[in-house]
Amino acid sequence: MPNQPRRDSTPRPPRRPTPAALSLSGFEAASLVKFAYFTDTAPVPGTLLYTAFRRNMPPGVKEFTVRNPVTFFYGIQQTGGLLNIQVRWINPDGVVTRTSDLPMDQSREGALWTWQVDRLEKRDLAQAGVWVVELLISGHRVGRYPLLVRA
Repeated sequence: MPNQPRRDSTPRPPRRPTPAALSLSGFEAASLVKFAYFTDTAPVPGTLLYTAFRRNMPPGVKEFTVRNPVTFFYGIQQTGGLLNIQVRWINPDGVVTRTSDLPMDQSREGALWTWQVDRLEKRDLAQAGVWVVELLISGHRVGRYPLLVRA
């Protein structure tokens, strides 16, 4: 039997450790938000987006109807580090219905900004009225975004 190399014998580069999260002031955190809005058409993960004249940015949507999914789309200026990002969906009664912790590791990014989305599924969007999404970076609320949901 000939001597064959093992499949897993090829050396792999060591994994780069995840950096520690950046500690930012409220002002620093707020200054990182490039844009944030609602859409019904989320970009495919990994898509390179161009903001000049919104050439391939997803369309902004101001109103939705109950039982339809909603995507919160936002862009964050490059920091070169790890950001702790949280998105809170608040229903018309003022109750937080969902909280998403979405860390953003920009330590490997070369772009000027990075985008992410958070989606509220149609089963969760059951109440008409004005919803609010809060965007938090490093524990600081950096924006409140109202969303009109019609019956």
